[in-house]
Amino acid sequence: MATSLIQRGLIAITGTTGVGKSQLAIELARALNGEVINADALQVYKGYDIITNKVSSEEMLGVPHHLLGFVEPSREYTVQEFEQDALRKISEIHQRNRVPILVGGTNYYIQSVMFRKSLISTTSRDPGSTDTALPGAAGSREFEQQHSTRSDQDLWEELRAVDPVMAENWHANNRRKVLRSLEVLAATGRPHSEWIRESEAAREKEEVLRFPTLVFWLYADPPTLDKRLFERVDKMIERGMFDELLQLGRDLTDQTAFAGPSGDFSTGLKQAIGFREFGPYLAAKSASTTGEDLELLRQQGIEDMKLSTRRYAKRQIAWIRNKLLPECNGTLTKSVKARPYVLDATDLNTWDSLVKAQGVDIARQFIDDEQHLPNATTISEIATKLLADAKEKPNSVLAWKRFHCPICSKTSEEARDGVAYEVWLNGQDEYNQHLQSRQHRKNRTYRKRQAERDTNYLGNTKSSSESENGD
Repeated sequence: MATSLIQRGLIAITGTTGVGKSQLAIELARALNGEVINADALQVYKGYDIITNKVSSEEMLGVPHHLLGFVEPSREYTVQEFEQDALRKISEIHQRNRVPILVGGTNYYIQSVMFRKSLISTTSRDPGSTDTALPGAAGSREFEQQHSTRSDQDLWEELRAVDPVMAENWHANNRRKVLRSLEVLAATGRPHSEWIRESEAAREKEEVLRFPTLVFWLYADPPTLDKRLFERVDKMIERGMFDELLQLGRDLTDQTAFAGPSGDFSTGLKQAIGFREFGPYLAAKSASTTGEDLELLRQQGIEDMKLSTRRYAKRQIAWIRNKLLPECNGTLTKSVKARPYVLDATDLNTWDSLVKAQGVDIARQFIDDEQHLPNATTISEIATKLLADAKEKPNSVLAWKRFHCPICSKTSEEARDGVAYEVWLNGQDEYNQHLQSRQHRKNRTYRKRQAERDTNYLGNTKSSSESENGD
């Protein structure tokens, strides 16, 4: 039983940035004769160990790590490439009778490996699959280049004309997803929404999970995590993060990387938190700006990076709750199952007992006899809270309704970096969670006070005017 599962099973570790995923992966690998596969979209790139928070060779403690620091920073590495590379590594590790441990915070990377997600695969598919092939990474980039001169709104209007169902799901500013839906139609002759509908119907009947999978969600309560994340930013700066950011700007082929807040920060290493936030500071430093002005830009960048890191952690939690957990739960009626467990990493003083020991114990039971694992909702209070309300299956993409939050959206005058942005939520669940978030409540209070100030100002102006007219 044990050998059989080692040869076909998978352990996946997810969670927010800065929660300790890499440490747990190494501890599990040492206890279980495992090897680690990186599933972080930025850590695949060579160099820049500080801004991508790579585990050091010393911290690896001799555990083999794969797909870590092997892609040139000047090019974009796609999820399709990652899926193909990770599946090959898992197969190699199985052949060595060792345990593959997939770890990272890029949850769609993890899901691309765990699940046979779609009938419209791109570059990677299972051997013998009859899926309809679409252009791969190179084809997608070519399609983007063909439409590079068109505006976001123009592309979205075309999508609304040919596939209104998908247009309803994507905001006009979400250029990548709009282009992807248009590309599906161009490549196959069928609307993207038809492929998704067919894929979801097939998933109800077929096995969608590639491997029996044990999923560890490493969790820390947000206030405690926020403090750790802010401290980590300070430590990154002490270790030389600014030097890496300057070097990154020089290395990237886009010479306008620091041209201002309107630059594209959506691809490759430019997505790293810090690259955008410190753009104005680094541009001023490169222009030999000194003194108080430079220091103000530096302090603003630090604050912005900390807030961006916190927002990113919140998005990661939302993805796990709304997408990954329901996908896992949807397999529990199938013969190949994904079994999620929450490990409480809030108090680092209890790491050895609540994270390391408990994780190793559950993993060993999974390998020995996956049919008799402990009840995941009863191993801790936080596990009960997070897993008890999880959906049995994911919502259909086609059933999504987009919600706009005007309270949290900002104009270019309101945004600190001068770039206007709108906050859109996909689906009622995500929207409801957003309304309960601390950031939304904070913004709502700010908007209320702002409205009161405006009202008072108008009232005072009116009274002053009437007084002058009376005189």
